[in-house]
Amino acid sequence: MSDPLTPPAARPELPEDEFAGVRARAGRHPALALGAAALALFIIFHVRADIGYALSSSVPIDLGDAAATFAAAPAEARPRGHGVSPEALAQAANHYVRVRGTPDRESALELDTKGSWVFTQFFRILGTGSRLFVHRRENPLPAVRAEEDVFEGRLIRFADLSFEASIREYSATHVSATHFFAPDGLRRAVAQAPGAATVTVTDLAGDPVLLGPNDLLAIDVTVPEQLRISFPADKFRHALEASGEIEKRGGTVLKVVEEPGPFNPTAKPAIAAARPDHVVLLVSFSPEKRDAALGELGDLDPKIEIRDARRTLKVRLSDLRDGGDALLVQSVEGSAAPERLPIADIPAIRTLAAVQIPADAWMLLEMDHPRDHVQTVIFAGVLLAFAVINLLGLARGLKRS
Repeated sequence: MSDPLTPPAARPELPEDEFAGVRARAGRHPALALGAAALALFIIFHVRADIGYALSSSVPIDLGDAAATFAAAPAEARPRGHGVSPEALAQAANHYVRVRGTPDRESALELDTKGSWVFTQFFRILGTGSRLFVHRRENPLPAVRAEEDVFEGRLIRFADLSFEASIREYSATHVSATHFFAPDGLRRAVAQAPGAATVTVTDLAGDPVLLGPNDLLAIDVTVPEQLRISFPADKFRHALEASGEIEKRGGTVLKVVEEPGPFNPTAKPAIAAARPDHVVLLVSFSPEKRDAALGELGDLDPKIEIRDARRTLKVRLSDLRDGGDALLVQSVEGSAAPERLPIADIPAIRTLAAVQIPADAWMLLEMDHPRDHVQTVIFAGVLLAFAVINLLGLARGLKRS
């Protein structure tokens, strides 16, 4: 320690600081810290739905029957079932739910991710007016859940999906479903809007279908006093054998609809499998012998199938008119006079229509549990801490300047 009484000239000189001329590093620009914090907060905002879902309950909200909950009809006109109110349905958005319904397997899609062999299913639930779709990710589906049509998962508004526009366009242009109508229901719809450009008809599943004047309808009409009888080929290998059974009981064979071809053991499996496996005959019986003959034919073999003979008419909606207890077809096979089709003789009317996804549709992401999104909460917490650190550093820098 130097002596304060020692004159300055006699004090030893201190060594010169070699870093005295080095300039201190400048701090980060405030805009950089602000931008980093803003980016972190933007990402948190972007995944806010996943964060909310991860923090929600894992106990499913029971929405009951899908046709009763998601149908567009008023509550009193909906199919019977345990449904919920529109307010309760809105509160169930982005929550884990359970719903029951019948899937439309005909128009189901199989989705795959490019570059992978992971396939998922996408299908609508019948009776909801195409307002509920299910994205099934499990493949293969466990047998326990395949036995009943109950679906559990995350309920999302279709409008909130990132792929909403593309799936709507693809469904409207490439996906079709068969709709069956009650004959009298179609007749009433035609009677209420004669000559209209479009008409809405509710199919047997409860879904409204918009039909235009040029839409084709297939109308099955029973042929009076004619039957279509199918004999198994393993017992009746030729039409003559089956015809003998018909004639033995007083019937008349009107036409051989289908007969198995000769078996070719050298044929390829695909060709061999394409052979008809039944002898199909179009027959008629007199009224007094009909019931007894059909009973005896049914006792011959349990594989024998007996049903009414039908013919199918393909007509456009604009060709149909109301005929009271019948449908009038204006032009069938070039006929000038309208053909009268009694409602009692029409077992089925069907059409093929594109699957249109309405604006208020929903999607259920099956078996997507809230706990599957815990990592999103952790990631958001890290981002939030990063944003706070940057904002605190920005505040300290502004105080020093």
